Amino acid sequence: MPDNSITTSGVPVSSFAKDLSLVETLRVLEVARGLRQEREVAEVALARDEIRTLMRKRLMDAAIITGDKITEADVDAAIEQYFATQHTYQDPPLSFSVFMAHLWVRRFSVLFILGLILFAWIIFSWVL
Repeated sequence: MPDNSITTSGVPVSSFAKDLSLVETLRVLEVARGLRQEREVAEVALARDEIRTLMRKRLMDAAIITGDKITEADVDAAIEQYFATQHTYQDPPLSFSVFMAHLWVRRFSVLFILGLILFAWIIFSWVL
């Protein structure tokens, strides 16, 4: 008698799938998750053209509403500049909080150097 087991997704389970160990099942699930994530990344990359056309339309509509005289070339240049600088990093302007953040990141090396200086000061003051 054939086994007609059905999973919750409605896909029949073969006898091969029933014989998988836990490690093999987890490996299959990991591969499936990776494929799904790659598909989502590809969909976002392919949707970039749709995003550009939507941005162009909205910017042109906004320019008409506000009364700005703007050409499609200007809008295209603005969109290109937006996408060109979308994933760039710039350091924050220097301030006391940025200085304290840098000290916090380097706290162990700063404490080590301060410890060496203190140790040298104690040794030299004891010798003299």
